[in-house]
Amino acid sequence: METPTPTPQRNRRADRYKQDSGIAPSPELLQRTAPPIPAPAAAEAPPPVMARPKPAPRRTEKRKLPLWITAGIIVLMILLLALLAAQNLMQAYIVQQQNAREAAYQKIVDNHPIYYKDLIDQYAAENNLQPAFVAAIILNESSFRTDAESNVGARGLMQLMPDTAEWISGKLGDSYYSFDHMWEAEQNIRYGCWYLNYLSKLFRGDPVTMASAYHAGQTTVTGWLSDPAMSPDGLSLSLSGMKDGPTKTYAGRVTQAYAIYDALFYQTAPAPGAVPDSALQ
Repeated sequence: METPTPTPQRNRRADRYKQDSGIAPSPELLQRTAPPIPAPAAAEAPPPVMARPKPAPRRTEKRKLPLWITAGIIVLMILLLALLAAQNLMQAYIVQQQNAREAAYQKIVDNHPIYYKDLIDQYAAENNLQPAFVAAIILNESSFRTDAESNVGARGLMQLMPDTAEWISGKLGDSYYSFDHMWEAEQNIRYGCWYLNYLSKLFRGDPVTMASAYHAGQTTVTGWLSDPAMSPDGLSLSLSGMKDGPTKTYAGRVTQAYAIYDALFYQTAPAPGAVPDSALQ
């Protein structure tokens, strides 16, 4: 009887795993039995690339401008700077002149105030006078002071003398006249405007002759008109023909103030240039 060859134990274990025992192998077992996965080999670094030497920069020579071009540029720059300086100087001069003219204009305004304008306008209209001329007389007689009194006794705004005021009161029919009334602005302007109207009729409304008569008296001025050296036409006086003295100075100041008052208060609102240039001297 033939003896069967025994199956090796190892094979029996293997056969046992082949049987469907319904039990899955554990992860630890699979990990022990699975062959190890080799790690990927590290990538070899590429051989170093030899840097190519940079080419040496080319030396470029700067082209020099011709001497005449350089000189021309310098001359042009000097001319431009000179023009700018001249323009700045001219602008500064214009501003300075404008400021000086405005200052002169403001000085004229300050030196030619006007008070009691309503009364001046009223009695100038009643006596056919220019109100600017009346204001000029008042400015030069009293500087608009109602309490003004001269060393010869003239009183008030228009500096009326006692005998002149009394004579005017008779012409006006003022039965309540008193020389003390000449301290009052309205009475003084009323009397003074009547007298100026009288002089205007006598001397044909000429402002120089009227102002001279108001200052020196109508009799004195009538004598001057008869002198051909002072009045070629025998009807009016001119400042250039009058002899130097207080009356000529007074008449010149009155006529100048007359023009200024007319420009400041009785015409369209003036700019500084509206005042006569002679007044800015």
